[in-house]
Amino acid sequence: MGALDKVVVQKDERPNPSFETSALPGFKKTVQGRRAIRKFDGEPIPEGTMRDCLRDAILAPSASNLQSYELYWVRDKGKQTRLAELCLDQPGATTAGELVVIVSRVDLWKSHLKKLTDIMTENGQKPLQGAVRDYYEKIVPMLMKTDRFGFHNLKRRLMFWYRGKSVPTVHEPVTRADHRIYGHIQAALAAENLMLSLAAHGYESCPMSGVDKRGIAALLGLPSTAEVTMVVCAGRGTPEGLLSARTRLPFGDLVTEV
Repeated sequence: MGALDKVVVQKDERPNPSFETSALPGFKKTVQGRRAIRKFDGEPIPEGTMRDCLRDAILAPSASNLQSYELYWVRDKGKQTRLAELCLDQPGATTAGELVVIVSRVDLWKSHLKKLTDIMTENGQKPLQGAVRDYYEKIVPMLMKTDRFGFHNLKRRLMFWYRGKSVPTVHEPVTRADHRIYGHIQAALAAENLMLSLAAHGYESCPMSGVDKRGIAALLGLPSTAEVTMVVCAGRGTPEGLLSARTRLPFGDLVTEV
């Protein structure tokens, strides 16, 4: 990993009351300005800007910090053309300056866990202690491990059922479907960070999930255990790329106070 690829978040960057005046106005402008744009001017985003947005993307929340996803920034012109075709030639894809494929990689949990603990322990020089050690050495493998015959799935199902009889208990993941949902959630969180960062940098985007995901997986040479979550198109949007005014359901239809 090169020095420029390292993501370091200082403790003093955590939210505090000063953010209300220093960060909130820009955040509101970013969230309210981000729209799904269906047509771009075709100009690429400067490389440095795009890399900065991708760095922001991987700061997204991640369950157990396993970061079970990959982001494929498609830069090869031939692959861009083919990817646009696999996006059903939607204008957002054919006119975008940049295309990023968001991929769920739950299958990489074990290697990601190893890399994560190596970073946390400085390659074993500072072993994990107490609850953190138990979590990463026992609980995470118990939750994530699967096998072709489903023995681990059955073990988890029985464990959760028995424990849930007496105390509040997490009841998934149990099945492969649970792990698939888990993976796509992690990938979608990274995609949202990417689109918000693009907006903050002055660029627009459009997430596309109605695409030929099997074809895209083949284009990228992904293994059968990887699943495409969506394609994010990005660039400078054109006026005709915004199809309508923003419409949202009433606040009360979506937010319930209990």
